[in-house]
Amino acid sequence: MAELVTIRCLSDNYAYLVQGGGQTILVDAPEAAPILKALDDKGWKATHVLITHHHADHVQGLDELLAKHDASVVGHAADADRLPKLDIALSDGDTVTIGSDTGTVMDVSGHTVGHIAFHFPGSKVAFTADSLMALGCGRVFEGTMPQMWESLQKLAALPPETTIC
Repeated sequence: MAELVTIRCLSDNYAYLVQGGGQTILVDAPEAAPILKALDDKGWKATHVLITHHHADHVQGLDELLAKHDASVVGHAADADRLPKLDIALSDGDTVTIGSDTGTVMDVSGHTVGHIAFHFPGSKVAFTADSLMALGCGRVFEGTMPQMWESLQKLAALPPETTIC
């Protein structure tokens, strides 16, 4: 990954832009205005939006963003009925490529059923959304405690040099 930009959204959330190899990937779309501003400031066009899960604070800015950027929407195939319309449906173990960096899709259900994370080992970064945050993890809304524990174990097994976003 050539460049990673963190965008503060809403009062307590973040989106991430990753630019590399002629692609600009957005991870989650909590709120359109700050994301569109960051894209404009950088002179980038979003090419893909990676959606981690269906909660509004991760997708509610998507329609406005897609009205200005012709981006492909990527999300978990198992949760496609609750996500915005997906152009690319992925499952646990599938891969996604940003420029020359290939990431792995990880099912990290617990906070929601169908929550996914994206791990890019070449760039030493993982996008975990509400499955793992700075001071804990998201509440278990739909999944079970054993699912959340299994998901946290998967994330704990990432290489120690991994930056968690």
